[in-house]
Amino acid sequence: MRDLCGSRWSYQSAIASIVLSITLLPVRMVTAKPITYDFTVNVVQGALKDKSFKGFFTYDDEKLAGSETEVLGVGEGLRVCMDFFEKIHSEKDDVDYPQYPQLSFKEGKPETLDFWVEPSQRRIWWNVNGWEVEISPRQGEQIIADCQL
Repeated sequence: MRDLCGSRWSYQSAIASIVLSITLLPVRMVTAKPITYDFTVNVVQGALKDKSFKGFFTYDDEKLAGSETEVLGVGEGLRVCMDFFEKIHSEKDDVDYPQYPQLSFKEGKPETLDFWVEPSQRRIWWNVNGWEVEISPRQGEQIIADCQL
């Protein structure tokens, strides 16, 4: 076959050309991926010395812009679950829900969880003196159906 310019042309070369063109286009695939971290709080001094609390938080990494410092809240899909004195608390139990809880990030990594379930004045307890927090990314299944530890 010849095209209007008189050169040889075939369907196969046209298809190969289209496929090659598509594969060379810069494609940015955006897929939301829930990220879950488990945490343990070990109290090493103060009135609650030797107490330990466990929990997890999960968020959608698509909501992070990648700036130096960022904060995600319930409106951006943050979920929290924590066993505090043998009672399971979710993000809805935060005394200032739905404005809180909030998870702050530094350069894309979780830095501080602001989650408060006590009726007293809100305090930051995450990694303050005497409250040591260990976090680790959860391996395997990331989807959390409900608040279960």
